[in-house]
Amino acid sequence: MFDPWPDEPEEPNPESQLGDPERDLPRVPTPDVDEADVDPDILETFWRSVILANVALFGFSLGPMLVYFRGQWLWGAAAVALGAVAGLRVYHHYRAFERRHADDDAERNA
Repeated sequence: MFDPWPDEPEEPNPESQLGDPERDLPRVPTPDVDEADVDPDILETFWRSVILANVALFGFSLGPMLVYFRGQWLWGAAAVALGAVAGLRVYHHYRAFERRHADDDAERNA
């Protein structure tokens, strides 16, 4: 349908410069850590913080969208409040964990 112009230059192919990623990229070894090797207090704090941070991010992003796009001030404010409470809980869990482990380190060094 469309014939190329006779003087049209060839377009460069950027993928030809990259090479084969399966062959050329460096290999990084994956750590082999069993979940039983991790301190249960650290594991519990980590997963609790991950879940609460996801709830906080969800609330902080959904709330303003509900207000702006739908005009639902009550639901938007509730979502932001839920996000704020979840964010504060992450902070409190982290600070409590830090205090517990600072006390343990002080006892070991004394």
